Amino acid sequence: MTTAEPDYKLLYEQAQQKLEQTEQKLRLALLDANELRRKLFGIRSDNRVKKHLEGQLDLFPLGATFEDIQNSEELTVKETKNLDQEQDNQGEKRLKAGRSRMVLPGDLEREEIIIDPQGDLTDYKVIGQEVTEILVMVPACFRVQRIIRRKWALKDPVNSDAKGVLIAPIPSRTIKRGLFDESVLAHLLTGKFVDHLPLYRQKQIFERIGMKIPPSTLTDNTNAACKSLEPIYNALKREVLANLYLQIDETSIQVLENSGKKGSSHKGYLLAYHAPADGLVFFDYCPGRNKTGPERILKDFSGVIQTDGYNVYQSLFEKNQSIYHYFCMSHIRRRFDEAVKYDSERASWAVATIGQLYGIEKEIREHTPLLSEGEIVERRMTQSLPILTQLYEWMQGEYPKVLPQSPIGKAIGYALPLMESMRLYALHGDLQIDNNLVENAIRPIALGRRNFLFAGTHDTAQNAAMIYSLFATCKKHGVNPQDWLLDILRKMNDPNYDGKFSDLLPNRWKLNQ
Repeated sequence: MTTAEPDYKLLYEQAQQKLEQTEQKLRLALLDANELRRKLFGIRSDNRVKKHLEGQLDLFPLGATFEDIQNSEELTVKETKNLDQEQDNQGEKRLKAGRSRMVLPGDLEREEIIIDPQGDLTDYKVIGQEVTEILVMVPACFRVQRIIRRKWALKDPVNSDAKGVLIAPIPSRTIKRGLFDESVLAHLLTGKFVDHLPLYRQKQIFERIGMKIPPSTLTDNTNAACKSLEPIYNALKREVLANLYLQIDETSIQVLENSGKKGSSHKGYLLAYHAPADGLVFFDYCPGRNKTGPERILKDFSGVIQTDGYNVYQSLFEKNQSIYHYFCMSHIRRRFDEAVKYDSERASWAVATIGQLYGIEKEIREHTPLLSEGEIVERRMTQSLPILTQLYEWMQGEYPKVLPQSPIGKAIGYALPLMESMRLYALHGDLQIDNNLVENAIRPIALGRRNFLFAGTHDTAQNAAMIYSLFATCKKHGVNPQDWLLDILRKMNDPNYDGKFSDLLPNRWKLNQ
């Protein structure tokens, strides 16, 4: 009688099933153990596992003992003495090295503190003095200005035809019936758009010095102050567009307003229009990055415009007969610089050749005495133009030899359509080789964006564009933005101001100080 062979396949499947069941039990046991460990040793917000013996840990004090504090005090005294000695040594080294101490400005208010030796000085007389000046900072503070308008009545109203009661008109202010003086408004705007302090941080700063202001009050006053500056902003915009040479660039800004979708934001753009000849710049907010914004702003412009290679600019200006459009060499160089590690030979040659163009520009800037516009053009025509031609011909010859989607192929593909128009900057001494000046004007916006993150609405985004425009122009002309803003806010609301509002722009305001 023969016995049937066992079904090994079935036995294997049964063994695998038992193994899986065992592993499952082990996993559950580990979960239970972890849960018990958490209950025993982990901290929970409400209940904790009861101690085995109530009060057992109370036998041992958990805080630092008196001896610990005393030992720490002795160490602190030693560390302080060592630090004082180290500072003395550093001071002696500075004296031996002949390094002079910074001289504090003479126009700062001085407060004198006279220190005499202790003890009886009856038998002594003063023969001289040693003066040490140190810089002291007085913390910011608020004060309330009470404007009292007294009412005057005629002493004898019966026998007079004059008005019976007189009262002076209330002084004009930026925000009528507002609670804030122009000094507070200037501080708010400078803090937000120059020092990149969002309003909620300024609110916290104000609270530390004893003034609690509701967030809505800060927001409303900031928006109202921005709105009051719109005439100055429009004057700046008109002057920029009156120039014959503009540089244009853009940067993004997040806006919360997004067709009512809760929790989402919209990506808008601040377009910068910079006039290098006059050192003026203004920003315009656009909800999108299409050509609608620049087309609206530049509808009546004629002259030279410099941008990066963004295709919207190319499509907007290529058929406009009144605009000469050229591009930014810095963007071209950046593409080749990124391609160096993929095709060192070609990319390095391009970077070095572009470097020769920048070397010529450096010589022009640093020449003493300054070169005239005609001399600059002559140097560019004789030195820069042949290099531009060589670079352009090299790109035409190398582009068919590289893969279009490779880094070097993308770099040449980006630069090739732009190179012919780059000759334009050699024809006038005031034209720039790149767009770096307008990019520098945009940089503070990128810093602010890291702090305030977004604008609440499209209107507040345009408010930001206005203030960034005015403060960027202040920076270009070395004007203190808070001093300038405080002065023009008061002059704009002064009925006795007989000057021109165009003279309140930072570049001319500085000349009148």
